[in-house]
Amino acid sequence: MNATASPLGLCILPEPAPNAGRTVAYPHYIHEALDHAGLCYRDVPPETLDAALDHLAILVTVGDAVLPETTQEELRRWVAAGGVWIAVAGTGGLADLLGVTPEPPAYRSFGGGAGTLGEGYLAPRQADHPAVAHLRLPLHFFNGLPARPAGATVLASVLDAHQRETPRAALTERQIGQGRCLFLAADLPGTLVRIQQGVGVTRDGVSAPDGTAPVEDRVLKSGDGGVLDWIFDRQPVPGVPGLQAFLEPVADLWRELLLRSIFHGATVRGVALPLLWLYPRNLPALAHISHDTDGNDVELGWELLEVVNRAGVRTTWCVILPGYPPELTAAIRDAGHELAMHYDSMTPGLPWSQEQFVRQWEELVALFGGERPVTNKNHYLRWEGDTELFRWCLDQGIQLDQSKGASKTGEAGFNFGTCHPYFPVDFAGERLDVLELCTPTQDLEVFAPEALGPALMEAVLRSHGVLHLLFHPAHIRKPGVVQAIQTMVEGCRAAGMAWWTAREINAWERARRQVTWRDYGQAHGAAQVTLETPAALPEATVLWLAPEVQACQVNGEPQPVTRVRRWGHDFLAVTLEGRSGAAYTLTLE
Repeated sequence: MNATASPLGLCILPEPAPNAGRTVAYPHYIHEALDHAGLCYRDVPPETLDAALDHLAILVTVGDAVLPETTQEELRRWVAAGGVWIAVAGTGGLADLLGVTPEPPAYRSFGGGAGTLGEGYLAPRQADHPAVAHLRLPLHFFNGLPARPAGATVLASVLDAHQRETPRAALTERQIGQGRCLFLAADLPGTLVRIQQGVGVTRDGVSAPDGTAPVEDRVLKSGDGGVLDWIFDRQPVPGVPGLQAFLEPVADLWRELLLRSIFHGATVRGVALPLLWLYPRNLPALAHISHDTDGNDVELGWELLEVVNRAGVRTTWCVILPGYPPELTAAIRDAGHELAMHYDSMTPGLPWSQEQFVRQWEELVALFGGERPVTNKNHYLRWEGDTELFRWCLDQGIQLDQSKGASKTGEAGFNFGTCHPYFPVDFAGERLDVLELCTPTQDLEVFAPEALGPALMEAVLRSHGVLHLLFHPAHIRKPGVVQAIQTMVEGCRAAGMAWWTAREINAWERARRQVTWRDYGQAHGAAQVTLETPAALPEATVLWLAPEVQACQVNGEPQPVTRVRRWGHDFLAVTLEGRSGAAYTLTLE
């Protein structure tokens, strides 16, 4: 969340010309990671970096362009005086300052350029370091800058795509004078995009080698574009011999590595750094249930409605045409649930096309009495092409999609690497204004054993994300399904998670993205910043990374505070009213 003033600066270096090799794809997608995390940071254009350095405590650069000599000199001076530089997939021409040596290409090639890291894994070597202490497995990456250590401490090394050891460094740290440098070799923003969105779908994917995910089925679906590895990126489901699932949200772990590196830098510098927490009331995570009304069996629809009403959760009903009769549709709406779209390109005679998407949307709007759906999930998680579906959603006012996910049992879990809502980008890097909230599993005790649910919940809590469970009305009478719903509802509540509809998740995230920070200042042990909330954010929570501070005022009035641990660091938490059009000046004492 961009700020007019902040001790944290982000500088995205110029990209190479088209058809030239590069170490970073989609460098501007780093904004998505920082904005979703709610960080107070400022953009620093490369041409203003010299002048900006003395106003920063931490600098993140993305890209491998060589900085001008004057900027290099200023950066050396700034680091030695106490600045913290985090360099992502590039050295800016200051490899010696970072303490690494970039590797040139193995052979000079036509259209070549910088050396490239290719596909591989980041493997922690100092597991207790704050930047990597959250990792339970090597992190899959796609490209970056190949470099070997040359004076820096190796916090993580590079494994190749087959997880064989290499002499390359993945993450390093070097102290210089009063400051320090961290070098991340991997292309973090490009890795996020590739894992979260996958590749364009024009053919079936390759089935899992254990037979649990036969995705080669002559039906194109989102999972066919998945890029995570069946062997290295899945883990055994506890208590279920033979079943592996994507139990670690790899993209979210990459986001966290960046955040932890920033917080580590702020801690060693003694800088108070504010952020707008992900959820109201300092909630640790959210939970969400969707239903796909396949078959539209009225009796089963009423039964499932009774189950979720009795459980006290509001859910999202993705309705497939021809839909339910008016009485059931009204009962779903009147109980506080969300009516959403279930685009069907699976039924014979319904091809994948924008024309069909629009026709079905129009009929659903009529079925819903003129109410326009905010959410869509494709039947069978069908998908073709790259980002065309997102543009169809945009044209019809769909603001959140749920079609990236698992359609086979062995795909269950975070096969697109995330449990957070995110904005995708197209090939040109343009952000598409449709949130994606992936579907990590389907009906517990039908699609996957109930034991998968708690494993996913624990991972979501660690990553502070959203646990999305899908239950079809068609399966509500099958053994164990009702109990699985009740167990997960109770377990998530006991863990402090709130149950929201997709519409609520969408509204909250979009309101968060509108806030602005201004007037940051820190002196003599005190810090102050103003947060403006154009849209209402009731009970929004601000976290301060300020280990020595015990009190906070909001607009001059003392406020109750609590200590919380997030992303491996201790924060001071204060909850605001979050009124629309308000400004809150927070002062640490």
